[in-house]
Amino acid sequence: MMDKNYYIEINKINIPINIRSYKRSRNINIYFKNNILNVSKPKYVSNKKALDVINENKAKIYDMYIKSKAISNERTKKWETGEKILYRGEFYSIIRKEERTNKCSVNIDEENKQFVIIAPCDLGNKEIKINIDKLVKNIFKNNTCYILQERLPILSNITNIEYNSFKVRDATTRYGSCYPLKKELHFSLRLVMLSQEKIDAIIVHELCHIVYKNHNKEFYNLVKKYIPNYDDINKWLKENGHLILF
Repeated sequence: MMDKNYYIEINKINIPINIRSYKRSRNINIYFKNNILNVSKPKYVSNKKALDVINENKAKIYDMYIKSKAISNERTKKWETGEKILYRGEFYSIIRKEERTNKCSVNIDEENKQFVIIAPCDLGNKEIKINIDKLVKNIFKNNTCYILQERLPILSNITNIEYNSFKVRDATTRYGSCYPLKKELHFSLRLVMLSQEKIDAIIVHELCHIVYKNHNKEFYNLVKKYIPNYDDINKWLKENGHLILF
């Protein structure tokens, strides 16, 4: 849950801060999302301590802010012809056509690796983006659900780790999460943007959290038992997380 909104001024830029406390957190983690500085911390760490850490790292945070803003501008899809979007591990070209129609539509042409977007001629770019964002998220959610319905039982059987249920949400900072006591798994609807190898690694990662709650040595040993190249996949996911955003 979010504790409180704060702000920090760096180089005459007023940066909003969201501080959140989690029972399962072990460290203070700082990251930017939508040009907002997000701080996740253990419940036993005070907000004052978190703010002290931020103030001690102003230079680093400013660099993070500039980089985040640049990535945000780069990743924001206008859904115009010439843009690219990641889908099933490959880049698809966006083709936008304006027609005399009452609503927007999206068709994924897998043969030609294209997202074909139809937009009303009299609809403004802002409204088009809102509509296409919603349509693409719905498509991605349905397709991710389909993949999970197929792969989760298979990987559950291979790892011999049982789960009770899964949910798909529009998460952008985590590919997945696990609630061990409920044996419930949550996944980002953006999983369908990744290759099958990376999706399987994420699924196995969350299944293994049913056995080990924390990221300890035993946890990673179990993950790598089924995903030997997990370190390489995890590195790619961390370095290329911006590719799943739009």
